[in-house]
Amino acid sequence: MEVTAAPPKWKYLKCFPGNKRGHREERAKRSHVCVVDYTDNQAKKSRDFTNDVPGLQHFLGHHPQTPTSAQIRLIVAEDLSRDLVELLGSFYDIDPQFFQSHIDDYLFHNPRDPWVDLPSLDVDARQRTHFTLQYLRARYFETEEDFQRAEYDSGVFNVLRRIDSDRSRKRLKDGLLDKPGDSITLTRSKTSLWWKPRKDASEPVTAILLVDPTVSRGKPVWGGYRPFQQIPSMNTWQQNRTQPVDAPPQGTLYEDVVYWSQRMTAQELDLVRKDERNIALGMYRLIIVDWLRALKYVTTTLTKIEWEFEKPHWGDNFSNIDSILKKLSPWRRNIGYYQAMISEAIARLFPPEIHAPIREMQPGGAIIEMHNRPPQPIAEEDNHGIRALWTDFRNVKQQMNESQARIRTIENIAMNSINAEEARRAVKQNGNLTRLTGLATIFIPLNFTSSFLSISPDFSAATMSFWLFFAIGIPLTLTALLIVDLSHPKRRGFLVKRWEQLRTKFARKKPDDDEPLLPTSNNTPPPRPTPSTRQPTIEWFQWFGKRNDKRN
Repeated sequence: MEVTAAPPKWKYLKCFPGNKRGHREERAKRSHVCVVDYTDNQAKKSRDFTNDVPGLQHFLGHHPQTPTSAQIRLIVAEDLSRDLVELLGSFYDIDPQFFQSHIDDYLFHNPRDPWVDLPSLDVDARQRTHFTLQYLRARYFETEEDFQRAEYDSGVFNVLRRIDSDRSRKRLKDGLLDKPGDSITLTRSKTSLWWKPRKDASEPVTAILLVDPTVSRGKPVWGGYRPFQQIPSMNTWQQNRTQPVDAPPQGTLYEDVVYWSQRMTAQELDLVRKDERNIALGMYRLIIVDWLRALKYVTTTLTKIEWEFEKPHWGDNFSNIDSILKKLSPWRRNIGYYQAMISEAIARLFPPEIHAPIREMQPGGAIIEMHNRPPQPIAEEDNHGIRALWTDFRNVKQQMNESQARIRTIENIAMNSINAEEARRAVKQNGNLTRLTGLATIFIPLNFTSSFLSISPDFSAATMSFWLFFAIGIPLTLTALLIVDLSHPKRRGFLVKRWEQLRTKFARKKPDDDEPLLPTSNNTPPPRPTPSTRQPTIEWFQWFGKRNDKRN
C-alpha cells in the first residue's frame, strides 16, 4: 500500500520521474473498472471508471443491490492500485489476502522476502470466499522493438507481471523456420475471484473479478482464440447483411472478459445463484484457451528441437549442440511449475470427489491414470456451469503430462546423439594417433643413427659419415617397419599381404576331389557317386566291366 505497486518495484519507483506515467502518485489513483449488473437475467454494463476511483465509489453507493434490481453484480477490475484496494476492501469487507495473492508472480521466494504468499491447506482454501488461478499466455512479437516496448509496459503495471517470465526468449528464438528478429514469450498471468458470503440463496450475489492488464505491442500467438459461440450460417448472414456480426473484440483481456460476462445465459445465471464461482465462466474459458495455445506452442518448440537432433547440423562444429540443449532447458525446468498451476486450478474449481482420484494406487503398486478408464456417463447437472469444463481442464492436464514425457524422450535422444558424436570423434583421433606412431617409428632409427655418429669429434670433417648415416639408417628403418608389420598380423599390413600373395602364387595345386581315378576316353563314364551316397550304382560297375574286357 505504501509502495503503490508490487514491493519489488520500489527500487525503481523511488527514482522514477514524477512527470511520466508510472510514478507513485499516478499508480496510487489508477483504475480501470466496470460494473456488470444482472437484473431479471439481463446484463447491463456501467461505464468504465478509468482512473476514477471516486466515481466508482459514488456508483456503488447510489446503485445498491435489491431483490428487484441488480440481483447479481460482477465488478471487473484490471490491475490494482492503492485507492482501488482501499475502496473495495472497505466497502465489501474483503480479506486482504485476496489482493495480496494477486500481486506478485514468483515461482519461488527468498527466505528474506516479507511479501511471500504462504501456502494453505486444501481444506482451508475450500472454505474461503476467494481464490486465485494462475495460467500461461503466449504472445508473439515480430521485432525486437515490439518486445522492448511490451516489456516497458509490463513494468508500468502495478501488479508484478513479466513478459519474459523465465528469461528464455533469447534461447528459443532464431530456431528452425523462425523469422529473424521475432520471438514468442510465455507470461505467467493470474486472475482472482471474490464473492460476498450469503446467509441464504435469496440474497443478491456480489463478486469481484481481477484480471491482468494487456501490453500494447505484440499479439496473441496464432491470432487469438476461437469464439465460444456458433458461427452464423450463410443464410443467417444474408438475411441480416446490414447488422454487424457479434464477435468478441480480442483486444485486451479486460475487454474479452467484459464481453463474455454480458452474454451469460439464464441457465448459467441460475447456477450462479447456487454457486457464486459460476459468475466467472467466461474467464474460465479464456484460461482454458490460453492453456491450449501455450501447450500448442510448447509442442511446436519441442518438435523443432527434436528435429534438430534428428537431422543435426552440428556435425562439423560439435559446440553448436550446446545451443540446442539450452533451448530444452527452460521446458525441463518449468514443466513442473506449469503442472502445479493446472492442478491448483482444478483443486479450486472442482470438488475433491472429482479431481482427487486423478491417480489412485492399486494393490501391488500399480498406478491407473484417470484418462485410461472407460468414460463414465455425465450427469445432466454436469453439462452446464463449471462442471462442464472438467473435461477441458483434464485434457490440459493430460497434454502437460505428455509434454513432460516428450521432454524426457528428447533428453535421451540428445544423450544418444552426443555419445554417437563422441564415438565418431574417438575413432578419428585413434586413426590420427596411428599415423603419428608410424611416423615416429620411421624417425627413431634415423635419430639413433645420427646420435651414434655424432659421438665422433671430427664428424664435420669426416665425409664418410654421411654415407654411413644412410647405409646404417635405411636398413634400420626397414627392419623397424618389418618388425612393426609382423608383430601385428591381424592388421594385414603391406608385408603380410605381399607374403600371402606370393604363398598363394607358388603353392602346389592340390588335385580336385571330384577328378575320376581312371583315365577318360571317348566313352565318358557316368558321373561318380557323391561321397554321401552309400550304395554303388549299377551303371558304374557295367562301365568298369567293359573297360576290363577291352584291355584283356
